[in-house]
Amino acid sequence: MGLMDKFADPSLFDSLSFGDKMAGSAITMLMGMGITFVVLMLLWGVFALMGKAMSPSAKKGDKASKAETKANATPSVAAPAAAKTDDVLTAVIAAAIAAYQSEGGTGNLVVRKIQRLSGETTLWTNAAREDCIESRRF
Repeated sequence: MGLMDKFADPSLFDSLSFGDKMAGSAITMLMGMGITFVVLMLLWGVFALMGKAMSPSAKKGDKASKAETKANATPSVAAPAAAKTDDVLTAVIAAAIAAYQSEGGTGNLVVRKIQRLSGETTLWTNAAREDCIESRRF
């Protein structure tokens, strides 16, 4: 009967010496850590493969077609909505400053410039922003 068989049997466990108990504990610990390490390495490999399969750089032929699509695309209709959103954004920022100052703020906060970040805004983005702002009203 091997050490691990004795280690697993509760009736024989008491008959083991301290050294045998420590050796069995070390074997159990190393097996547990080893299995955990192997499983984590397998998960890492699966995630790495999925990342490579799903990355946009893997599809080299799509870059040319995306460039052609952007070149042929008509301008977005978001320009009038963007002007409306700028007014709404300015009003929201001004309201936030007013609320800050009326709730005991120091009053030294001044908006000097509002600058939109670069990037294309779509009607969906504007609708989502307005919905988010609307959901926070009391």
